[in-house]
Amino acid sequence: MCGRISLNTPTEVLAAFFGVRLPAAHSPRYNIAPSQPTLILRRDDTHPGALAALARWGFVPAWRRTGTPGPAPINARAETAAQSRLFAEALRRRRCVVPASGFYEWQAAAPRGKRPFHISSTRAEPLALAGLWSPPAAGCDLPTFAVLTCPPNAVMRPIHDRMPVVLAREDVDAWLDPACDPATIDALLRPAPDDALVAREVSTRVNSPAHDDPACLEPPPPPPPPSPSPSTQSSTSRPAPSTPTLFD
Repeated sequence: MCGRISLNTPTEVLAAFFGVRLPAAHSPRYNIAPSQPTLILRRDDTHPGALAALARWGFVPAWRRTGTPGPAPINARAETAAQSRLFAEALRRRRCVVPASGFYEWQAAAPRGKRPFHISSTRAEPLALAGLWSPPAAGCDLPTFAVLTCPPNAVMRPIHDRMPVVLAREDVDAWLDPACDPATIDALLRPAPDDALVAREVSTRVNSPAHDDPACLEPPPPPPPPSPSPSTQSSTSRPAPSTPTLFD
């Protein structure tokens, strides 16, 4: 699963890495959540290279009628997207890249509850998450997208049983090319190499989508010291025996 991402890479670094011009409105984000807009890269028939544009996270097919209820999934399973009525056409014709500085995932860990981790590149480079996009449906102001997920690599396995598909930089052009053959596309839908990502635990501040600031990436506070056991408390609270004096 992929349910939160960060995109706080400096604009000039992001533009140079992907070879695109970014919208003037681009600003650092530390906690991008579903239903919110963020950058995607896609191809357009009128432009030879990749285009950067805003899109809303949560895939809504363009054929859905205004007011018709339906899901807006944030993820698409790489193993079944080609057979999905919702995603099959987008996988063939409307693939996109979701630039990210990293993504968040939560590890279930009793008794402390879920622990958030931020996963990023070991080379401190932007990540190219594989996505699928849809033109604006009736009543929508922006295109929409979903992030493709796959089984975890060794870094993600202790944290979650799914992870986003992270494309190598050299594979971005092929992924965005609508004419790329299905076999090549299918080969890209795999977990990232184990040495490509690093995970570190971060503050639970990221749990709330209302928080979108650098503090989301800070490490968690140290756990409180263990409480003393009752036997320890009784031994430490028992008064010391008095020492007899000449006046007793």
